[in-house]
Amino acid sequence: MISHQPSLLVLSGVQGDPRRYRAFNLCEQARIANLDCQLSHVTDPAIREKIIAADIVIIHRAAYDRLIAWIIDELRRKDGILIFDVDDLVFDLEAIKFIQSPDFADPVRYSLYQENVQLTHKTLEFSNFVTTTGEFLVQRVQQLGKQAFVHRNAFSFEMLTCSEQAYLKQRTSHGQVVIGYASGTPTHDQDFALVKPALRSILNRHPEAELVLVGAVDPGGDWGDLESRINRIRRLPWRKLPEIQAQFDINLAPLQIDNPFGQSKSEIKYVEAALLRIPTVASPSEAFSYAIRSGDNGFLAKDNQEWEEVLERLISQPGLRRSIGEQAYEDAQQRYHPRLRARELVMMLEEMLNQKLGPAHEPMGVDSDIFVTGSTACDSAILDRDPTLLQRGLYTLRYRNLLTLLKYIWIYFRRMVAPIFPYQVP
Repeated sequence: MISHQPSLLVLSGVQGDPRRYRAFNLCEQARIANLDCQLSHVTDPAIREKIIAADIVIIHRAAYDRLIAWIIDELRRKDGILIFDVDDLVFDLEAIKFIQSPDFADPVRYSLYQENVQLTHKTLEFSNFVTTTGEFLVQRVQQLGKQAFVHRNAFSFEMLTCSEQAYLKQRTSHGQVVIGYASGTPTHDQDFALVKPALRSILNRHPEAELVLVGAVDPGGDWGDLESRINRIRRLPWRKLPEIQAQFDINLAPLQIDNPFGQSKSEIKYVEAALLRIPTVASPSEAFSYAIRSGDNGFLAKDNQEWEEVLERLISQPGLRRSIGEQAYEDAQQRYHPRLRARELVMMLEEMLNQKLGPAHEPMGVDSDIFVTGSTACDSAILDRDPTLLQRGLYTLRYRNLLTLLKYIWIYFRRMVAPIFPYQVP
């Protein structure tokens, strides 16, 4: 039984943007609320000591292995709480057929992904509770017989600062209208394909419009004379992304909503653009329908006709772009601020403690008026660099097996030579 104010450990099994939003930002929210919280990664050499000191462990997207098994046993021994956090449909084998990733043409990559999905599912099964980014994922988790809570993504104070600085430095348009789309992985090519017909039509009608694509998205080679008006920018460090997005006049967020992976995505593309006062046009997924009141703080478009109509309005009405963008900014400040998420986090943890331990437990402390300083915010600039490839390899060898490590090595080098020897997609 926990007889003191519970201590919290936020532990991630992945890197990149998912870790930033679901681990770094969550830790910041906990510290805003004056919770005793540490942040770590499964590869941390001191992870066992941190687990022993924690009463509540939130594991974000970690596949089951010998370390996770030990964590589960340790928390059971001391009647602690294990929360599994997931921000994508990475625990459902049936959903794999909906992924269109070029490197799945490599049988080693495909088989390892399947194995990781099964092991991620196993970690979820052993958890006491599950947290997700939205109602769609909650429903998928509940189908497995697990209790799930929604804790939506939020921006961090660092992200807010980066966005404000980028907004103040944004360029003068000189009559141009920039339509922008930022993508993290090639799996979003199928989402971008939804808006290609509308974009072609719009670019043909509006010579002042141009398209900016950020990241790994491949627009295809069928744009003809419009190709010269497509500006492609490689994927950037997230702190640099607001500088590029601040040049957008319109932000695109298309998703295949009949694809469960599309429905499982959060509304973070709306939030990122909103902090820069940029209007977003999005597909009506669960998350975007929650975030956007169409015509007020953004637009929802369900088919090609609606995409074209909304883009036409926004291009031809600069005042509408400005008013929608300002409304989106106010909305993001009111509904996606880390202070709000901090209060929600405390209430959620209190409910979990009540269910697991009863009302006699020591309450979680919260001070909603505290201002985040360097001591309460997570130093993500340092943590972004961890773990290294060597640390990840040693971890895999220790807690999985040599064969799994060899598979990861193969995948790493196969991706390196993919520009020269492309994947043979069937």
